[in-house]
Amino acid sequence: MKISVVIPTFNSASFIKNTMDSVLAQSYSAYEILVLDDGSTDDTVLILRSYGSLITVATQKNQGVAHARNTLAKLAQGDLVAFLDHDDLWHPSYLAIQAKAFSLHKNAAAVFTKHITFKNDTELANWRESAPSLTIEVIPSDQFIRRYNRSTGTFYSMSFCVVPKMILTSLGEEPFPLTAAGVDDFFLCNQFPLYGPVVLTHGELVAYRLSPNAQSLDQMKNFGLILCHYEHLERVFRAQNRVDLLRLVDCEYASKQRSYGKILFCLSRKTEARKHFLDSLLRSWSPVSMAKSLALLVLSFLPPPFTLRGQPRYRG
Repeated sequence: MKISVVIPTFNSASFIKNTMDSVLAQSYSAYEILVLDDGSTDDTVLILRSYGSLITVATQKNQGVAHARNTLAKLAQGDLVAFLDHDDLWHPSYLAIQAKAFSLHKNAAAVFTKHITFKNDTELANWRESAPSLTIEVIPSDQFIRRYNRSTGTFYSMSFCVVPKMILTSLGEEPFPLTAAGVDDFFLCNQFPLYGPVVLTHGELVAYRLSPNAQSLDQMKNFGLILCHYEHLERVFRAQNRVDLLRLVDCEYASKQRSYGKILFCLSRKTEARKHFLDSLLRSWSPVSMAKSLALLVLSFLPPPFTLRGQPRYRG
């Protein structure tokens, strides 16, 4: 089974060597390692070139990570495409265990793995030597929609994800939609249920680098971007005539509207918050979802101490 490793980079000179070394230390060798630098202005490319023929390096002017991922997905020639962000690290057995998961579940639309978080590379010595869990879980399509959209971290990075090349090709020129830059992976992952179940390997096989400037911490920005482009997902599910899954997608859309509304309410933007609560009520298919939306709408009009408590903008 051939695995293409694809890595978009941008101004990553301070950590790209550790990332690349973690790929080259894999017990299951990659078929190819493709790196696309997105217009770095530091020494990133110079460091990458020092690896010689071990990796393939390409460069482009700065166009964003979504564009870089699309280009890399198109260039990849392996049966599977393993994505890795430029500041994250893989356990030495990452590719071996992900390949095993695909060999056991050939109809999987994607395989994710669990992870640890870190701020400093010195925290990882014991992790690299650890023997990760080999437990493999198969998540049916309908369950994945719920779990992906409600997860607080299990699926939130492409560094945890391996996808069949065939599926990326079937998604067209932009499996990562450029119009949704910043949350482009959200739209890719929500389409996996159209192609089959998703597999989760329970070993902590990825070290995810925490950054104080990470966009994932800004919930208002993330929810706003997702809501602005959610119709893209709806069109895809309608085109596939998957009404059963579309109803689940709409319920998750309503849930994100509620979360966005609570953030707006916390920022004293109450009129906007109420509009999202009302829209989520009208969109919901589920009685439970409708009840939640209605409760938030009513609470937003009550005086203290009965009024709604908002949701903070930044995730701690």
